Amino acid sequence: MQTDATYKTAVERQVRRRLADVAATHPGVRARGLEWVVGEGKTDLASVGLYPLRAAGGWAATLAVHCPTALAFCRTWADGTASTLHTPDMLMAVMSSAGGMPGFAGHSGVIVRAGTHDADALAQHVVERLADAALARALAWREVPAALIEDVVSHSAFYAWPLQTVLYIAQSNGMEADDPRLRDALQRRTILRRGERDRALVQRVLADCAMTHATVPAR
Repeated sequence: MQTDATYKTAVERQVRRRLADVAATHPGVRARGLEWVVGEGKTDLASVGLYPLRAAGGWAATLAVHCPTALAFCRTWADGTASTLHTPDMLMAVMSSAGGMPGFAGHSGVIVRAGTHDADALAQHVVERLADAALARALAWREVPAALIEDVVSHSAFYAWPLQTVLYIAQSNGMEADDPRLRDALQRRTILRRGERDRALVQRVLADCAMTHATVPAR
């Protein structure tokens, strides 16, 4: 009779193969162990992976963003606020079991092995759920579209500097203060946490960004 440890090994072997297959279809993505790493050139921007949970007999999903340019921007404009994360080189970090990755495995956030016997079918299910829950969110950091603001607003508790991250995205997209996407985000108390002090910071950042854009020569 196959033990759980043997079955876990068999599933993860198939997971690695499927992660590599998916990575091959996305520019800038590579498989590493039980995760995908999203990068630009030699720079790693984000990662999406599986975290084995022995007690639960399954896996949780993880998503981490460590975009260096975004981190540098946030630190520059931290204005005395410390990162909310324990890991200093992370812009955002979440595990599905903490509730920040809806769509991976329901309320618990964990996919368990109990009741399954087909390693390949379970591996396919796990990788599909992982891709649906987090791959697009990680890939977005290659282009930094304006839509990323909504991710920060929706999952602000998992970002090191929510306000500064919103402003980084706004700056990357040439947004002005009256842009409705930016204006809506800055009305959220989860983003603008320090009241007038944060409003003053927003004005300084937007003024600096406007000056920077004005001095960049047209191509």
